[in-house]
Amino acid sequence: DGSGEMLAVDFGSGRNLYNYDGTWHWINNADNLPETMDWNNGLVVDFGPREGLYKYDGTWQLLKIWSTYLPPAAVPDTGQNLCYDADGNVLDPSPSAGEMYYGQDASFALNPPSFTKLDADGNILDDEATAWSMVRDDVTGLIWEVKTAKNNVKNYGNPHDADNTYTWYDGNTETNGGNSGLPGDGTDTEDLLKTLNTIGFGGFYDWRLPTAKELFYLTLFGTYNPAVNTVYFPGTMPYDYWTSTTSSEYADYAWIVYSGVGDNSIRDKTTAWYVRAVRGGGFSPDFTDNGDGTVSDNVTGLMWSCKTLDVNVDGVVDAGDAVAWPQALSCCEALSLAGYDDWRLPTIKELKSIVKDDADDPAVDLIYFPDTVSAQYWTSTTVHHASVNAWFVGFQKGDCHYDLKTQPGFIRAVRGWQE
Repeated sequence: DGSGEMLAVDFGSGRNLYNYDGTWHWINNADNLPETMDWNNGLVVDFGPREGLYKYDGTWQLLKIWSTYLPPAAVPDTGQNLCYDADGNVLDPSPSAGEMYYGQDASFALNPPSFTKLDADGNILDDEATAWSMVRDDVTGLIWEVKTAKNNVKNYGNPHDADNTYTWYDGNTETNGGNSGLPGDGTDTEDLLKTLNTIGFGGFYDWRLPTAKELFYLTLFGTYNPAVNTVYFPGTMPYDYWTSTTSSEYADYAWIVYSGVGDNSIRDKTTAWYVRAVRGGGFSPDFTDNGDGTVSDNVTGLMWSCKTLDVNVDGVVDAGDAVAWPQALSCCEALSLAGYDDWRLPTIKELKSIVKDDADDPAVDLIYFPDTVSAQYWTSTTVHHASVNAWFVGFQKGDCHYDLKTQPGFIRAVRGWQE
């Protein structure tokens, strides 16, 4: 507070210690924080993701959800909790450090998924609630629309109907990527968003389509058909869902996430697909070149190797550096770079986080990752429904697909995460 006295300790996930009136108090989701506080220093106190205090007319007001000015956002865990070998067999017990196949996705618990049910007024509900209107992702801070009335019958009179599909349309030339898409009569994405914002759904007026990364982060890679948490999102269809992100290569295409298994690719804007609206802050990398062969993303807290791993140590990145998935795991585990020896192969969500949506061939920021090959880079995430495969990011376009673990792929190592 400027005096050198500690007033708050943030333990993450809404659990914190706050010091007021000279006494330390546990605050869970800040629900029992007093409405007024006798602190006189500063106008805003930030207690971490989506919690804080704002001083207004001499009174400290609690802000439970920061919708526009979010603090740095961690990349959510994939939800995968089993380890596999190259033949797709489950490894039980899971491999330990130093053993073959250690370092894959399930070897680490990275920002485990956490969701909160919200009612139609944005109030927090118990997990046991049987009816809710929105869901807050407690890792990213995003608030998602919940779809209802899943019965294989479209009803455009209900904007939340799970069966409704929409063509991609954005009449704003500043945000539509150079192609507005196909308008409809209550059946395009802009129509849906206008409806939600006109009625002030949930008390909010800033509903929008999610970006490709935002919707991808909602995917769970430990389940499929659909690959989402159906406890919180029960109306999810195992098909394509639109994002707001236009393809950088083809302006008449936009990115989708296939919620059946989690693929991420592009579709013609004139086709009709499902939509889940979102509100809240976004995800834009903020890189720093550390000058030691590493790059830090100040938004996600992750540190990356600047260069593609030169596996055959010949001084150039070429086909000889593309290796099978088991070798990619072991190469990262053995890597020592910039004084760190805790490097690992990134999860599918982590590697997706550095994709540059407005670039292709390669779809990455070449200022920070100058030798990136327009080809597939392995991730540590196994394909749940076909475990002889692992996920990769194709840096030609930035798409996410999978291939046999015996196939060659390039490597970019990562370390560190926000818990």
